Amino acid sequence: MMRRHSTLSVLLSLLGAGALAGCGVSDPYTAKQSATTSASAPVTTVTNADPAPERGGTIPAAARAVQSRVAVDAARQTPQAALERYARLYVNWTADRVAGVQRELATLSTGQARAEALQAAASYTRDETLIQSNVANNGHLVAITPSATTPGQWVLVTSEQTSGTGDYAGLPSTLHVIYAQVTRTASGFVVSEWAPQN
Repeated sequence: MMRRHSTLSVLLSLLGAGALAGCGVSDPYTAKQSATTSASAPVTTVTNADPAPERGGTIPAAARAVQSRVAVDAARQTPQAALERYARLYVNWTADRVAGVQRELATLSTGQARAEALQAAASYTRDETLIQSNVANNGHLVAITPSATTPGQWVLVTSEQTSGTGDYAGLPSTLHVIYAQVTRTASGFVVSEWAPQN
């Protein structure tokens, strides 16, 4: 359930951005001269509004270090153990705890997996539908194996049961496939990519 809603949120955000672009909303980072500016005033147009330390797509080393920092007990001794822990937390949540679960997943991961968990946490914090429908998800890991075709990738299969009221009542248990990767840190392995496929 979390995956379907997250995908919907991203799609709606993209559609909203496209609609705003078509409605003549201008770039807020580009300074423009107003029609009432006097002829003697110099015209200044900002062409690169990124903060100086981030120009050219670079992130300062200190900020990059913070982004890759994981919780003290996040790492596990094997890739399988890191993925099993992440999967167990990922598939078991209730509407009132889903944002907190996503924030916890962020502390156990790095890279793309962390970014998506933080985005989901922000999204679910504002999701009244989940709370009003008393949605919960319960599941377990069915299988985990290295990918036969992509080096470094793992394939996980979970069995999940989503429950709740209204549209969420009576949903059948379903199998889900997730592609994932781990990164080795000084203290062990952490999840770095998490890509649900259905």
